[in-house]
Amino acid sequence: MEFKASLVRYLLAVLVISLTAFQPAKTSLAQGDRSILSMGPEVAYNNIRLRTVETPLESISSKQFESGNLEPLTVIEKNLANNLESHWTWPEYTLEMIDSYSPFLFRTKKSQGIEEVKVILLVNSKGRLSGYEMMTDVDRGTRERLDYLIRKLPELKPVPGFDSYSPEAFELTIKK
Repeated sequence: MEFKASLVRYLLAVLVISLTAFQPAKTSLAQGDRSILSMGPEVAYNNIRLRTVETPLESISSKQFESGNLEPLTVIEKNLANNLESHWTWPEYTLEMIDSYSPFLFRTKKSQGIEEVKVILLVNSKGRLSGYEMMTDVDRGTRERLDYLIRKLPELKPVPGFDSYSPEAFELTIKK
């Protein structure tokens, strides 16, 4: 019975990711943040949106990966990389993990008034999260819980077939 449930969940995840329409909007953010130049395609999963964001970081040095360091990707990871048009991909359990933290993020009275939280996740040329920028004003407790969530995020995987893997930024939107 557990096998059937996990198989159904896996097939549903593949369907959601493969049917996700990406919207290549090339507009600046309305908040006036000048470090973010434009937004790219996005992936949606339950109450989460993940989008590639072009930043000036992409002009910084990139690291050459040896072909021996590249691991094969699962179907979900390949679809995620294609939909985000990125040379980095998140492990397949990442979106489900972030979605499971949503009740934890919005559990206090102050955070109940917040409809969504937007965060820019900065990834270095080794696939590790090197920092983040809050795009939504939140109280201190919500910021600390979000910081905890970001520390728990896994390293990104390089997508095979690219010559170099430069730093990249992703916009993560978590809705209540």
